[in-house]
Amino acid sequence: MILKLTRPIAFIDIETTGLNTQQDRIVDICIIKIHSNGTEETLNSIINPDIPIPIESTQIHGIIDTDVKGKPTFKEFAQKIIKFIDNCDLGGFGTKFDLLILESEFKRAGINYSREGRKIVDVQ
Repeated sequence: MILKLTRPIAFIDIETTGLNTQQDRIVDICIIKIHSNGTEETLNSIINPDIPIPIESTQIHGIIDTDVKGKPTFKEFAQKIIKFIDNCDLGGFGTKFDLLILESEFKRAGINYSREGRKIVDVQ
């Protein structure tokens, strides 16, 4: 199947402190944006969750509390994400979880964000 893009698609991959989309926090985000002409851009960052990272989560993604020390919080990094995914459809693997936790983080940061009007591609 060939994916015909009418606007860019941003593939999002997120690592978190846990699996609760309302309470857990993002510790790593990587977004690869593919434009309709095939060019790609990448935005990625370790994120300071402002809460301890449980050992169970570290065993999955390898990120520990000292890795996030001095890194931007989600609120500090959020505008870069908003700007990067503006006018993009969204995609990923297990996208539902990533988008729910992303929306929770935006809400916690007091930032208006909606995926309304965006196509969602989940390769899972």
